[in-house]
Amino acid sequence: MIDKTSISERINTLKNSLLQKIKNIFSYLNRFQTVRKIFDFLNWDSLRSRLIKTKNILVSFTKEQPKTAAFIYVCLFCAFSINFLDKPFALACLSEPNDGFFAFLANLNPSGWWFLILIALWLIHMAVAGLSLSTEVFEKNLIKAHAVLFVLLTLSLSSLLSLILNILIGRYTPEFLDTMHLYGFSAFRFRVTETSFPYFGVQSLWAVVTASAYFLPKIKLFLYVLASLITLALILTAQCFISDAVMGMYIGIMMFFVAQWIVSENRDNIPLISL
Repeated sequence: MIDKTSISERINTLKNSLLQKIKNIFSYLNRFQTVRKIFDFLNWDSLRSRLIKTKNILVSFTKEQPKTAAFIYVCLFCAFSINFLDKPFALACLSEPNDGFFAFLANLNPSGWWFLILIALWLIHMAVAGLSLSTEVFEKNLIKAHAVLFVLLTLSLSSLLSLILNILIGRYTPEFLDTMHLYGFSAFRFRVTETSFPYFGVQSLWAVVTASAYFLPKIKLFLYVLASLITLALILTAQCFISDAVMGMYIGIMMFFVAQWIVSENRDNIPLISL
């Protein structure tokens, strides 16, 4: 028969021996000044104070330079997502049937039709203003036409930047991952329909929504929620990667501030970029 007491004693002896060896190793390493500094640095009390200090610095920096901080955080997240999140998440989404509620939401995004929609709205407001018989109606429609032009400016700026980045970076779309098992980048790729960083659908959506919300404050929360759901739907239906959507969202929002700077009467005294 197997002596359980003997086995237990051997396990305890082995455990004690192992612990003693670890203590001896730490004791030996502790003789070196560099190692002691590392141990002191990793000490929880010391590390906790450093973490709190780092957090305070980040919070202060974010409050003082929100646009610069946002750029850094978005770039860091996209780098992390490209390396660790995008591929497995896209593969999981591609393995699921591409229908249902999220597919319906994804199809709500006009994407490339935004330019035609905005130009049509501008023409309608200009026509109504020109045919109006009262000054009040004329001025209201002229204001609306100017607002549509501002949205169009935001969309144009964000689309131009997205086009340049897509050509320079040349990231393969999730479709390549599904059909050809390709994941990565091919710089200077001029077939922008085969690239997705940043994703045009998300960039154009957030450019239009952010600029429109500025003129429609009563429904801006609804617009942001709808844009967020559509963005999530585009990711879940594997039309773009997570990082593509995040960068597209960032560009769409930031180009709103650039458009504001361009139309500002006081732009000579307001820096476009402050570091």
